[in-house]
Amino acid sequence: MISLVSLFASIMLISSARVGRSSAFCLSSIFRIHTLRSNFRHPMSTTNNSSNKTKSKTAPKRILCYGDSLTAGTSPPLNGLFPYGPHLENELQNLMTSSSSSSSLLPPVVRWRGLPGWTSSAMEEYMDDSTVGLRSAVRGISNPSLSLVIILAGTNDVGMLTSSEPSGVFDVKKAVEPILNLHRACLECDSSICTLAVGIPGSAWQERNENARMLCRGINEALRNFASDASRSFGRVSYVDFPFEFERGGGNGRKWCGDGLHLTPEGYEAFGRGIASTVMKVLERIE
Repeated sequence: MISLVSLFASIMLISSARVGRSSAFCLSSIFRIHTLRSNFRHPMSTTNNSSNKTKSKTAPKRILCYGDSLTAGTSPPLNGLFPYGPHLENELQNLMTSSSSSSSLLPPVVRWRGLPGWTSSAMEEYMDDSTVGLRSAVRGISNPSLSLVIILAGTNDVGMLTSSEPSGVFDVKKAVEPILNLHRACLECDSSICTLAVGIPGSAWQERNENARMLCRGINEALRNFASDASRSFGRVSYVDFPFEFERGGGNGRKWCGDGLHLTPEGYEAFGRGIASTVMKVLERIE
């Protein structure tokens, strides 16, 4: 039985290989920066022209989900990927269908970029990388540009920091800063883009390690405070807790993999559907 500390170390050691496989799936077949792939409902162009500056009210809003393996949809021991993005898109469509105020609007289009094993500091370092970078992705999408970027990052940071620093002395501000910088990068790219921070979920490691649990709680609180402080977030950042608790067995137990870190396909579906109402409220505020 591999220990959780070893698990986090192993994840980082194989991250480049996993990203090569998982990221390629998410980017090549679903999300290309320069030729954002159409789905069956809406053709989507990335051609730059003067009309990009004004988003059509009849065009579907675009959403990008960005993060680590919980965005990619890693679900060991299964080899496939089960991202929450499609479930979020479906639930948003259901909500719009049942809402009379949204009946004249096209359902949002959701795409995702997940980097298994990556810490938020690595995401920050590679923001401008054309293959994995968040800022590169945001800048590369136009006509129309993105309306919302959903960011879930920090799970690997909690694992790595608390397994390498047994003293339990952690600088929450330092730990959360790379995640905040991902949000700031999106806001700086386009004055109309909003972001949504998803709180780091629980895990088996946090259940066993009080330092990990406290660090996770501190990071989530810092994200919540950042979102609520208009002087820092310009009123364009929202926060939502992860939609369900970590649990072994019971109702939520079916949503978590045996490694105590990733979600099952059922869990990813619950994740996407669970944040849809919050995403809908954010979209309704965007012109």
